[in-house]
Amino acid sequence: VLGIIVGYAMHTGMEEAARKEVAANLKILTEVFLRLVKMIIAPLVFSTLVVGIAKLGDMKTVGRVGGRALLWFMSASLISLLLGMVLVNFLQPGVGLQLEASGDVADVIGKTQSFTLKDFIAHLFPKSIVEAMATNEVLQIVVFSLFFGVACASIGEYAKPVVKLLESVSHVILKMVGYVMNFAPLGVFGAIAAVIAIHGLGVLSTYAVYIGQFYLGLAVLWVILLGAGFLFLGQRMKELLRRIVQPVTIAFSTTSSEAVMPKLMEELERFGCKDKVVSFVLPL
Repeated sequence: VLGIIVGYAMHTGMEEAARKEVAANLKILTEVFLRLVKMIIAPLVFSTLVVGIAKLGDMKTVGRVGGRALLWFMSASLISLLLGMVLVNFLQPGVGLQLEASGDVADVIGKTQSFTLKDFIAHLFPKSIVEAMATNEVLQIVVFSLFFGVACASIGEYAKPVVKLLESVSHVILKMVGYVMNFAPLGVFGAIAAVIAIHGLGVLSTYAVYIGQFYLGLAVLWVILLGAGFLFLGQRMKELLRRIVQPVTIAFSTTSSEAVMPKLMEELERFGCKDKVVSFVLPL
């Protein structure tokens, strides 16, 4: 709200050149916040995933829990994709907006058209974990973490010092996540103020229908997911919703699932989920 007010004041009270200069400076707040989030992704995923796998103890347990998790991930993703395809053909969002593709979009389209299944499979496996962490290739980090965690679980006592160290590292990183989230309001403020300063309040009404259709899609998806939850949890689903409403709200407003991992892990454990399952499935 403050971003809208400040942006509108700039749009109505400043020359165009001055507005653009100030807006560019305000975007620094958003850039800093996003960089801070990206900064902690690699160590967060690596440390929590390795510890989660190591805590599960043996390959049979890892395979059973991991298999169920992947089955759910794939089923939920398929439902989400099918719902999106139905809604986009029925509602046709964006029709009439007359948007022009930027050079970045054209570049992305070119890259995706030449990206094959073979390339994707090869891309999953890192040439170097250092390179994967440096470029925030999360899938490659996950693959390396799976190998590392399974190796730790298989050698037992010898790996305990390493696992204990990584568990301490994960707690430190999760604490850092809390610090980073303190910058979230500034990041949101900078983004909103910069957009309104350049385009005015009209940009909000222009995209209102599009955003409304997007939120409708999310609402339908949530109804489906909550229905699946009730099948397994029954009336306990209400308690789970009460516990996760705060982290879900933060994730939605910042579009960052990593930012709420510590709070979500804490609430799931309080709900009754085993800590070793939470620390394995949630990072995965």
